[in-house]
Amino acid sequence: MSSIVTIRLAKDDEIHWVNDQYQRVGFKLSSIDSDVIAIALIDGQKVGVGRVQQITEHAAELGGMYVNPDFRGVGVAAKLVAFLVDNASQYANVFCLPFAHLAKFYEKYGFKPVEADEQHVPDIVLSKHHWCNEMYEHEILLFVKNSKSS
Repeated sequence: MSSIVTIRLAKDDEIHWVNDQYQRVGFKLSSIDSDVIAIALIDGQKVGVGRVQQITEHAAELGGMYVNPDFRGVGVAAKLVAFLVDNASQYANVFCLPFAHLAKFYEKYGFKPVEADEQHVPDIVLSKHHWCNEMYEHEILLFVKNSKSS
């Protein structure tokens, strides 16, 4: 089965669908006004979602990556991440908090582990990283992608 995955920005009237997906998996809800939200489609059907949330003028977080289980393994997440990274190029640092088993996946897009002594990690990201490691069964990593211009 060869399906074409397309990615586009979420429309205002799709925020309910986006947040329904996030509620299903216990993720923080999104705001169409402050987040860059991408939706993945196969044959016109919404099959995945992801977002970039601004943290400061120079930093953002890539997150909220969710792909419907029926459509995993066909490249949906890869296209979502590539699209969102392209749409976050204005930030000097883009952080993400992936499950440890997804480290190599995020490294393909330029994300690297944050060193323990790095001072540029916003407190909100550090707090979320700590919270995630308390809440989730699997280890959560702290990654950052630095823009070429920084």
